[in-house]
Amino acid sequence: MTENLNKNIIIATAIVMGTQLLKNCEYSDTSSSDSEIEELLLLKKFAKRKKIQRIERYIEKVVSNYTNRQFQSHFRITRTAFEVLLTILGPNLENNLDTGRPTTSVEKQLLSVIWLLATPDSYRSVGERFDISKSTLFACFERVISALNSVSSQVICWPMQEELETIKEKFKAMAGIDGVVAAIDGTYVPIKAPLKNPDVYITRKCQYAITLQAMCDCDMKFVDCFVGYPGSVHDARIFRNSDIYHLICENVKKYFPRNEFILADKAYPVSNWCIPPYIDRGNLTRAQRHFNESVSKTRQTIERAFALLFGRFRRLKYLDMNRIDMIPATVIACCVLHNICIDSGDDFLNKYINEGMNDVQNEREEITEIEDREIGNSRRDALCRELYRNLE
Repeated sequence: MTENLNKNIIIATAIVMGTQLLKNCEYSDTSSSDSEIEELLLLKKFAKRKKIQRIERYIEKVVSNYTNRQFQSHFRITRTAFEVLLTILGPNLENNLDTGRPTTSVEKQLLSVIWLLATPDSYRSVGERFDISKSTLFACFERVISALNSVSSQVICWPMQEELETIKEKFKAMAGIDGVVAAIDGTYVPIKAPLKNPDVYITRKCQYAITLQAMCDCDMKFVDCFVGYPGSVHDARIFRNSDIYHLICENVKKYFPRNEFILADKAYPVSNWCIPPYIDRGNLTRAQRHFNESVSKTRQTIERAFALLFGRFRRLKYLDMNRIDMIPATVIACCVLHNICIDSGDDFLNKYINEGMNDVQNEREEITEIEDREIGNSRRDALCRELYRNLE
């Protein structure tokens, strides 16, 4: 109310000044100077400027009356997931509001930012919907993204040892491969051309992008995410520079206590705990081709996880952001929301997966490096023989 009163005072002052200036021009013996006319026109334009029309009390009057299904159709997350977010992020967002000015409620911050991530709508249209200015909305966006990243290690984490057995059984049920605890892959997140070194972000498909490397479990829940490398960098290099790779190398037993492993695609190196398919150069045996088919059936969980991520948070289909430093944080924030939504239950999963499937770009270039991978090859061969023997 105070803000509206101040605007009205300014407009009234401008009208008075413009009227007085006009009278001076009319009764002056000499013609008005160009500068006076320009000043008059500017004042008249300012006086006629209309207040930006926004939807008032949209959350209180409209969102609060949504059914659970209506809420999800608009925000693409369940009301249960939103309540979890309020609990997790509420204290963090409230602590950032001690500015001495009228504050934006935690609920409005979260809902407006979720709307931004779930839709391709502009800041202007979202601000009008939630009755906040573009600058305030951007400040809310930064706060919420930062808050989501601050809890990422709690939400995106490696499964506990007691969870691994259940995960292995579910993965084995997909195609018969025993010992799988996660699937890994990379996908491009399209972005606008950065101002600095744009060429390094160009992918093989000639678009600007960064790469999201992720591992997920049998339920499409992310257990590790690593994002930020330009689209021109090969997946194998990203993998070897990721935090999870170094952590596993330092303590393999911690992550694979019973000699488990992850499934990868042909762009990843083979090792005792990372098993990609055989590279098909026309010389594969029947058993090896069957193994590749089984790997593909099992690995589809990470492809579906990416499709679900892009289908739910449509902002990721093209991140039109000027601040390149905010892009990785935005992607991680969406991955955190992805996990919270899965934990909270969701009847629209298949709908979002179908919507996002065409946006997943995970056709990766096969690895061509020559390296010592005898142990990994031996394990893959043993898995291949066992799988084919079970088929017979």
